[in-house]
Amino acid sequence: MKKTLSILALSLATTAMGAESVPFHYDLPDSGLLPSYAEITAVTRMGERHGGSDLSMQTYSLTVPLSDPRKSGWDDYMLNVQFDAKLTDINTGGILDLEHDELVSVSVPVTIVRKMPTGNRLTMGMAPEIASDSGAIDHGLELTAYGLYTVKHNESFTYTLGVAVAPRFSDYGIIPVFGFEWRPSDDWLIRMKGYRLDALYQVSDTFCVGPFMAGHGGTWSVETPRGDRQFRVRSLVLGIGGEYNFAEPGQTKRIITFAVGSTVATTAQFQERSAGKHEYETHHYKPGLFISAGLDFRF
Repeated sequence: MKKTLSILALSLATTAMGAESVPFHYDLPDSGLLPSYAEITAVTRMGERHGGSDLSMQTYSLTVPLSDPRKSGWDDYMLNVQFDAKLTDINTGGILDLEHDELVSVSVPVTIVRKMPTGNRLTMGMAPEIASDSGAIDHGLELTAYGLYTVKHNESFTYTLGVAVAPRFSDYGIIPVFGFEWRPSDDWLIRMKGYRLDALYQVSDTFCVGPFMAGHGGTWSVETPRGDRQFRVRSLVLGIGGEYNFAEPGQTKRIITFAVGSTVATTAQFQERSAGKHEYETHHYKPGLFISAGLDFRF
């Protein structure tokens, strides 16, 4: 893991050194330090399949841009800096008990993007992040890093390959990254980004809708009677989602997003913080209703 972090850091430094002859420029978005993304997600009460507990959760997400990548960077390199915050309110009952119900994730991703003449794109970055409850903040800090390469195969198909170093999400600290966008026709967009796969039908110039499959949840350091541990919630969600673009001509994107569905499989478990992340006290839950709504003003 340390070796991978070093390689990514060296790549970032080399990139910067290679562009010293071109003045560095930095600027905020025209809107200033106003949020560019906000989302509310809720999962209703889920009873345990073979046990005596229940679980529900509400998540509030917010992004504030700290740079405008179209105005920040040097040469062919763009600089994107943002502040991401997420508050997850976990409601538990029965034998599943948390010392603190409110879990917070805060990060500041710093990303360098280079667009190639071919249409391909190189993305590298790092993000200090805290993900914990109020009693385990000192064990919730870590640094993630990522390197991605996006290939524009043709006008209808683009794919991304990469790797992320994120010890909190993986036993071995390394996570492969894959994504794509495919337009099989003018009316359909099939897209995989992060932990979500969408098939969107273009109903009109401003509105699209279609089925999706996504992962939902998170991993946090939490206070327990056994000391600080990791608490992980993972859900597979199936449903219908859509986007409505209300931007006027000449404006950057202004999108309302929504999704309604159901959790198909949900697991909540505690893990040791030591190497190998030994799991204990695992709970499996029945389906629950999934609802989300958001506003996206990002570039």
